[in-house]
Amino acid sequence: MSAKRPDSPCIAVCSTAVGDDICRGCARSFDEISQWCFMDEAERELVWQQLPLRQRGLKIAAVFACLPQLHPRDDGEWMSVPCLPWLFRMDGDCLWWRRGEEAARQRDCAGWGPAQVAAFLREQAETDSN
Repeated sequence: MSAKRPDSPCIAVCSTAVGDDICRGCARSFDEISQWCFMDEAERELVWQQLPLRQRGLKIAAVFACLPQLHPRDDGEWMSVPCLPWLFRMDGDCLWWRRGEEAARQRDCAGWGPAQVAAFLREQAETDSN
């Protein structure tokens, strides 16, 4: 763990207490929050590494006015929102999206905000359904 980090990612804006699968404050899952004090340093580090990606996913989902669900896969962690058929994730400036087990597609989204990413995902869903 980095010496600059607090002991926990918690920022006292916990939304898992009201039923969210992913906390809107710290971006941890309910299981990660409840098991945090029992995790070893390596397990905590894995969670810390996921948080920036999840925060971006939470911001994209907020554009759709919904909360994302996490989908751990062999090739990484993906998110989904109820209004889209896609699993998606942001990795640096690259947006990845896929339907179920299909091959993932990617798009460079350098400089895009959450609203632009959400609009692109919505457009892809509409294009695919035609």
